[in-house]
Amino acid sequence: MKRIFFFFFISLILACNTTTLTEDNWRVVLKTDRDGSVLSGSKANLMDAIRAGQDLKIGWGVKREDLSIEHISSPIWLAILSEQEVMVHLDPQVLSTIEWDSLNAHYKNSDLLQQEWRVVLTTKGDFDAVWYDKKADTLVRRWPQKHRMTWFAEGKKPVKPVPFFN
Repeated sequence: MKRIFFFFFISLILACNTTTLTEDNWRVVLKTDRDGSVLSGSKANLMDAIRAGQDLKIGWGVKREDLSIEHISSPIWLAILSEQEVMVHLDPQVLSTIEWDSLNAHYKNSDLLQQEWRVVLTTKGDFDAVWYDKKADTLVRRWPQKHRMTWFAEGKKPVKPVPFFN
């Protein structure tokens, strides 16, 4: 009897502490090319996820002959524009240096520590990045780009939520 109770108790603990990754956790709701044309999913799916309060992540990257880099980030602020497009702002990041030969990243250049990288992304493929010097209170660089983007939402597909203005 003690042995049965012990196995039951262990099974109960494991069942309570196990997180099973399923297709319901994170799912691709929209994938666009660099011009914002839909490759998979839909902008409506993304807007439904936003209106349902689901957490989002956006992935993008660059591949060249000699290097590639992939990013994924969660927005800190977002907006649905005229029920057609979505724009998001990412959390400002302190700039680091990447050494491509050794594939290392570091903060050795202390001048960069006062600079932030800020970006706004849209479902039209727009990626507008700026480097901002907080100490000097000046814009260092603006670099508008176009990227293929993948938009993820956490949780199951929601039932059709109503717009926030209703």
